[in-house]
Amino acid sequence: MRYYHKEQPGARYYGMNFGIGAKKILWKMLEPTWPSLRDLWLWLGLVHHNQRQLYTYGFLKPGLTQHDLKQLLQYEGFCNDYLAWVDPDETLNMHKVVNTKWQYHVRLYVDGEIRGHYEYTTESHPFKHLHEVGMVDGREYLAPLLAPLLELVTKPSATPAAAPQRPVR
Repeated sequence: MRYYHKEQPGARYYGMNFGIGAKKILWKMLEPTWPSLRDLWLWLGLVHHNQRQLYTYGFLKPGLTQHDLKQLLQYEGFCNDYLAWVDPDETLNMHKVVNTKWQYHVRLYVDGEIRGHYEYTTESHPFKHLHEVGMVDGREYLAPLLAPLLELVTKPSATPAAAPQRPVR
């Protein structure tokens, strides 16, 4: 069994059994076309996604940039997730694969808001992933990780409808 390490940025976790190996081969063939296929399904109305995802963590502190967040996340083993949804106003989209089935996911938006969650990987359950089945708040891991960069919102949000406002100074 192989484990994900910080020293392997961008690496994906795959176990050693036959089923996982077959999925790895299938995804290697699908990866180049997955974003186009996902967008086609959106266009055809087979899946829906036009809002920010759940679980607000806060806003980047003044003076910090997308680059600062990206550096922290890369150091912790996160990598770009081009297979994921693209939320409106999203500027950064990174995930950390925990095992063959689960991942943490963090997004940054143009207004500096940061949202994240814990969910199935696209590779393990593509349709559950697309329909956000099993998505939960990843606060136990993500909040302490992101705390040095965050200006907290006064009231955490678990609604995708509208972005919360920055705290008033």
